[in-house]
Amino acid sequence: MITAKDAKLVEAFRRWKVFPADAAVPALSDVAVLRRGRPAGTGDLAWMPDADTYCQVSIRERGADRECFGLAAERKPQGYVHVGRAAPHGVGDQAGPPVMWLTVSVVENAAGPFAFTGGTPEHVTPPREATVRFPSGRTITFVTYELPERTEIPTGAEVCGPGRVVCFDPFEPSGP
Repeated sequence: MITAKDAKLVEAFRRWKVFPADAAVPALSDVAVLRRGRPAGTGDLAWMPDADTYCQVSIRERGADRECFGLAAERKPQGYVHVGRAAPHGVGDQAGPPVMWLTVSVVENAAGPFAFTGGTPEHVTPPREATVRFPSGRTITFVTYELPERTEIPTGAEVCGPGRVVCFDPFEPSGP
């Protein structure tokens, strides 16, 4: 959840105009920090405006982006997974280092730790996770991992939880 060290991130969250005029801005008590970036004031936050939707704001030095995803109406009682689309962390060019892409996957009602199996792509960060119980009553684990653009994905790469009870293709986004 948000802590005192997130003051600059909260300031940026409020400053960037990422909410349409008709959209409610979530209370900070309903927002979870998925990743804290560098420099301070950058990062990724998530919340659930209702029991079937999660939203994510990515704040970078030069801007911010908000995206919401509908979860399936009928979900497995344990281990439902929604794989988000990868989003770039910044603007790159061919001469500089590759742009890093962040993927946020949602696992409902299943705890980690989650790890790559079946072939870890080179230069992809290990999965990091944040488990949050939202006011809607949903317990969600957000699993995040970054990969550089132009990364070759090994066939059979998966992210799995303990005992392989929950496994998923971390690079194939769920439907809209």
